[in-house]
Amino acid sequence: MGAYLLRRLILSVFTILGVMVLTFVLFNLIAGDVSSNYVNPKLGDQAKQDWLEKRGLNKDVIFNKTAGAKFWTGEFYDTQFWRHMIDCVTFQGHSYRYPDKTLMSIIAEKAKYSLALTVPMMAIGWFAGLAISAFVAYFRGTIIDRAGVFITVLGMCVPFLAYMILGQWAMFQISPQHAWGLASPVNIYVPVAIGVIAGLGGSVRFYRTVFLDEMNRDYVRTARAKGVPLPGILFRHVLRNCMLPILTSVVMSIPFLIMGSLLLEQFFGVNGLGDLFLSSINDRDVPIITGLTFLTTVIYVIGLVITDILYAVFDPRIRLR
Repeated sequence: MGAYLLRRLILSVFTILGVMVLTFVLFNLIAGDVSSNYVNPKLGDQAKQDWLEKRGLNKDVIFNKTAGAKFWTGEFYDTQFWRHMIDCVTFQGHSYRYPDKTLMSIIAEKAKYSLALTVPMMAIGWFAGLAISAFVAYFRGTIIDRAGVFITVLGMCVPFLAYMILGQWAMFQISPQHAWGLASPVNIYVPVAIGVIAGLGGSVRFYRTVFLDEMNRDYVRTARAKGVPLPGILFRHVLRNCMLPILTSVVMSIPFLIMGSLLLEQFFGVNGLGDLFLSSINDRDVPIITGLTFLTTVIYVIGLVITDILYAVFDPRIRLR
């Protein structure tokens, strides 16, 4: 167990480092000069150079080639690349739009809105999806099962944007003050409900397939032959053995706990990290983009490690070596 965790942690570190290098190449090298977004060209080249110098964007890319800079000195690593790496790890990168704010202060300010949206949305969606799929699987082959499959497939065919437009239109008709923004805590209920309803079709369809696949196992047939009630088999044994694919699907959504739902936040005026991420892309606010990408990567990698450990908890046949 210890050796396995050590290997996974080492691989995770290299994965995170790879993402950090990739974001530097994409947003700092390939993206080119971003000063035109923040410096009025009428102010001349000197204003542009001052802006670049203040943010260290006029330094060498990887290593300082200044005469006298030795590789064992800090001056040798005072470059764009190493400043990018340090700012990502410490969350101390300064926003181009808000020079007085670091990424850490922005996360502290906006993460609460993203969490208020995504935590109830994911929790309610997860429990509702499991309950409905177990109910539908229990009545396999009946009209309830066929109706459930039809409704879930229909729900999956409707674009996510259509749910948002319809939901906001309905709120403008019923209670306009709760249709956009965060003037009232009640405003957060609308995007949460839309997020749950929009994702329920895919969740029920996936969980139902997992339940039915497990219900065809030999131990289920043996338990039923011994007279064990089907609800007991379904909720005491089948559900436990279905946790592996269910856990995997849940982990895939973990980064959105912090980042929030990008479209929902912008569409309903929720001033969270998802809204910040999209607006930072439009404004080419590179420190915020790279910092949030690093944060998402760390959360996702940690979630994968936790999932591997939980695999051994839910399935005794799995041993981590």
